[in-house]
Amino acid sequence: MAGGFEILETAVRSGAAALNLLVAMQLARVRPLRPVLVCGAFFAAGVAAYILLSFAPVAAALGPAALALVPLAVFNPAFFWCFALAIFDDAFEWRWWHGLPFALLLAFLLIRLAAGPVGFPLMVVPQALVLLLLAHVVVLAIRDIGGDLVDARRRLRVALAVLIPMVGIPTAAAEIYETRAALPGWLGSLQAVVILALSFLFALWITRIRAEMLVPGGAGPRPQPERLGPADRIELDRLRALVAQGVCLEPGLSIGSLGALVAIPEHRVRRLINQGLGYRNFAAFLNDHRIDEARRRLADPARAREQVITIAFELGYASLAPFNRAFRERVGMSPTEFRAAALARPRETGKRRSKSEKTPRS
Repeated sequence: MAGGFEILETAVRSGAAALNLLVAMQLARVRPLRPVLVCGAFFAAGVAAYILLSFAPVAAALGPAALALVPLAVFNPAFFWCFALAIFDDAFEWRWWHGLPFALLLAFLLIRLAAGPVGFPLMVVPQALVLLLLAHVVVLAIRDIGGDLVDARRRLRVALAVLIPMVGIPTAAAEIYETRAALPGWLGSLQAVVILALSFLFALWITRIRAEMLVPGGAGPRPQPERLGPADRIELDRLRALVAQGVCLEPGLSIGSLGALVAIPEHRVRRLINQGLGYRNFAAFLNDHRIDEARRRLADPARAREQVITIAFELGYASLAPFNRAFRERVGMSPTEFRAAALARPRETGKRRSKSEKTPRS
């Protein structure tokens, strides 16, 4: 009977690994290859490696080839973390600090290889890091769910916020417990079945290649008004009229309050801003219009003495820091630097004109 369960678990784990390898290949073949695709491909491959290596009979059957899968399995929490960062941030770019979890996980792996079997304390540290990464993903998923205009990504946020505590935390706890005592056999089989079910759902979702979630980051608004019906376009015109009147400059403006002004439900406001105006995030929609107005005011000689923080408050920002951050992201310089450059141009133009007028004609 035990042999039958082992064969069944081997089949389940092999199926889950195959599904994740399929996902990895699907993501890797999409062009242009973006960070979200790279991270997703490595994450799926890492899940496949973990599934195979965490089951002793399969790991033994792989022999020396199992060593090649170890880095993928060890780094998988960091791959997942980067994948979540890239999905939830449309302007995601690689930063040096993204490598810190990989460096720490590598250090733990090298210590284990050098010291041989390790005890409870050394296992707790890397699993604590894994839990921190998972907790950060949950925070990312929940934090901006109200401002996310991409329906597929909003559903993913909800799924991650529910599944990570249900699956990720028990898995990390089991890894820690296993350093002191062997886990019940049924628990490994249950884990394999859960992973197979999640892998199937993930493969089903990813093979549809949801373009609205995998578009190039920082590509700017991409309107798709052809997807709107006649009634939607009438409402879009009302929304555009409000934007032209400066509704985006109101402090504390939310999707719900904007919907009340346009006299349409919140879900239709999301659709209009996403498909009609091309924005994937409500904060990006607000910031684009606010920063455009900020550039106009900062370049106005009549406002040369006006404090930057006053302009930030007038544009709907609660403090100076988010205004400075949003301005630098879109313009490439701080508001103070932009104002200095903008106000210097008229003087330089006037000087050139004055010199040309003084130059005698031949």
